Amino acid sequence: MNILIDRIPTPSQLKTLIGDRAVHIWGARHDGYAAHHVLNRHGIDIQAFIDSSRALQGQRVFGKDIQLPDPFFANATPQTAFILIASGFHADAIADDCRRHGFQVGRDVLIQGDLRLFNYQIDIAGSCNLRCISCPRGNFDTHRPKGFMSADVYRALLDKILSDDPYTGIITLYNWGEPLLNRELPEILAITHAHGLLSALSSNLSFKLDFESVIAARPTWFRISVSGWEERYEITHTGGNWARLMENVRRLAEYRDRHHPEMLVEVFYHIYNDNRDDIRRWQALCDELGFMLRYRHAALAPLDNIEAILEGRAVNERVQRTMALQQLQVEEVMRLALAERHRPCYYERHLWINWNLEIAHCMEWYRPDLNLVPESFMDTTPEQLIAAREASEFCARCKERGIHRCFIVYSDERLIAERDSLPLAAGAD
Repeated sequence: MNILIDRIPTPSQLKTLIGDRAVHIWGARHDGYAAHHVLNRHGIDIQAFIDSSRALQGQRVFGKDIQLPDPFFANATPQTAFILIASGFHADAIADDCRRHGFQVGRDVLIQGDLRLFNYQIDIAGSCNLRCISCPRGNFDTHRPKGFMSADVYRALLDKILSDDPYTGIITLYNWGEPLLNRELPEILAITHAHGLLSALSSNLSFKLDFESVIAARPTWFRISVSGWEERYEITHTGGNWARLMENVRRLAEYRDRHHPEMLVEVFYHIYNDNRDDIRRWQALCDELGFMLRYRHAALAPLDNIEAILEGRAVNERVQRTMALQQLQVEEVMRLALAERHRPCYYERHLWINWNLEIAHCMEWYRPDLNLVPESFMDTTPEQLIAAREASEFCARCKERGIHRCFIVYSDERLIAERDSLPLAAGAD
């Protein structure tokens, strides 16, 4: 991890480094949104985004184009362009690509993680309405305490985050919980924006709750998690209701148009072995409603289950059902993950803060007793958090076995194209 707080440049130092070069952000998802917002907050405009995902081509984010890497490098030089890498999974590979094209890291390129200490993921809802078999909410028998973060606690939390980590640009308001179950979410969103931060939500949208007040509070980015169409959706989004989902998807578009046309909406599609062709219907719906479509091979979460399989321990029938439906099997995922175990861990630069202010050791492990520090976030300094991460024997074991790269393999769009896992993935770059 090796974070040196005193080496983070001040905004004026960053402006001096950039000079009069055109700024490009590499990564057009919510890390990129955060980078864009932070730069704007400090008076630095950007020219465009760069992203290798074919799914994003032709889209615009905050009025800026999204370019593929090859056209960018064909026209840019270190004298004319400056790059801020805001891609958590692939920052190391992107930095190598920049070097091959003559861009020097530290002079012509910065990695977002060299500006901020952590990416903050706050589970404002310690509960979920679904019991998906691929998620610990459905396949784990023990959980952290149920509850919801209040707006007053959240306000104090943000005050501390910005005091500790002033380059923070976005707050992710979910992890294993369903944030729209928190009745104070509209106020929480208002507090987020009053602090000069962007907000990210992810929802299953498979409930009767009316959420117009949430959209009226203007979240920046809204993800809908889906898998399959009609009856196939209800298998893997276990406990979900297809008709209710469709009603709410269209309501979301209506509420967006009424209250917040600039809101970025992403449908996040989980690929199983029985829903390959269903993505055509989702693409048509996204085109109709003006949503973006992203996808990944359906993962088996949490990493606790991956570890159990690696060690030959028994797993429950919900985990077994998930594995039987997966397009990309755990054994192949771990073979690929192990081959890149030398690469960085995306998750060690994240903090998952639970609704009760506990700090989970990792956002992708689930064991309820596994915390990074025994104290609450409010009682812990950045130096203590960094020291705890760097000294973690648990992290060292995870990285030694390549488990830290597991979910990155599931999300690899190039692998999806190579395996022809989706009809839309042909030609992915």
